[in-house]
Amino acid sequence: MSIFGDRKKHRRIRCCALLLSLLFLMTGCGGSGDFRVGTGDEGGTYYQYTEKMIGLLGEDFSFQLKSTAGSKANLRLLQKGFLDLAIVQSDELAAADKGEGTFSGDAFANGTNYSAVTALYTEALQIVVKKDSDIRTSGDLKGRRVSVGEQESGVRKNAQEILRMSGMTEKDIEVSYLSFTDAAEALKKGEIDAFFCVAGVPTGAVADLAKETEIRILSLEEQSRIIMNLYPHYRECTIPAQTYAGQTEEIRTIGVRAVLVASNQLDDAKIKKLTEKILANSGELNQSIATDGALTPKEATEGVTIPFHPGAAEYLQEQGVSVSVEQSKDSETVFGGQDAEGGGK
Repeated sequence: MSIFGDRKKHRRIRCCALLLSLLFLMTGCGGSGDFRVGTGDEGGTYYQYTEKMIGLLGEDFSFQLKSTAGSKANLRLLQKGFLDLAIVQSDELAAADKGEGTFSGDAFANGTNYSAVTALYTEALQIVVKKDSDIRTSGDLKGRRVSVGEQESGVRKNAQEILRMSGMTEKDIEVSYLSFTDAAEALKKGEIDAFFCVAGVPTGAVADLAKETEIRILSLEEQSRIIMNLYPHYRECTIPAQTYAGQTEEIRTIGVRAVLVASNQLDDAKIKKLTEKILANSGELNQSIATDGALTPKEATEGVTIPFHPGAAEYLQEQGVSVSVEQSKDSETVFGGQDAEGGGK
């Protein structure tokens, strides 16, 4: 069967899986103490991070892990009440809060019904190619077969921004919309030339690929200042040497923050306790993430530009983090952020 036949068959299988997942989400949470948590692809860091969170905090909370298509899907499912918690890219949160791009109108037209709990770690933007590829910069992607992430993921938005910075759009590449796991498999088989991945490192799908196929991740060091001037939601990010098999040098790239968000319907005391437990265990939670260590209360607000949940804001204030708290007239959210160093609004 051709690559296209395989892909069509896979899409049908994936569509069935997504429909079953949605039906499962719509049945509600199994018990009143459960958190239905939206993650991304099973080969991504959101999923792995949540699994570790379940292992560390399972005695205090009951979690139901839900694999999704990524940040945008998580926000839509959270907005519609199908999730209680979700991990989302900070730039996607900002876009939803402003009603920009794909978040204009529809379910977000009258505001959001979720708020921030804490930033978790930095997600590195990775453009993955085979080691012997002649693709050296983002500009070399023109005319190539490239996966830009799933259509409802924040990765696609990041890929579009990098392409735009390089004078291109998706029309200038042979585009596909694959999960990290599927993209890694496609690169290994020679079905695509490159794929975008935005996740904490090492990312499971990329790490597994590196063990079987020699790969290279493009450096964005020379372009980082241009990108950050165009899109302030990015920050500089370094992937240490030896993060992946065969990676002998550090890689300079850019990244965004991964943020845990919660439904405004969740009990303040429960979210306060969850925030406390995450920060207390953040060293172990981030132990396998090469770019981050233990999280301080100050760092918990960095990169977060949406309202904080009242429970999270109360805990952060008790830890001496300067936050402004403003009761919204339309919802139960509070606005939290930190002093002169940014974050909050």
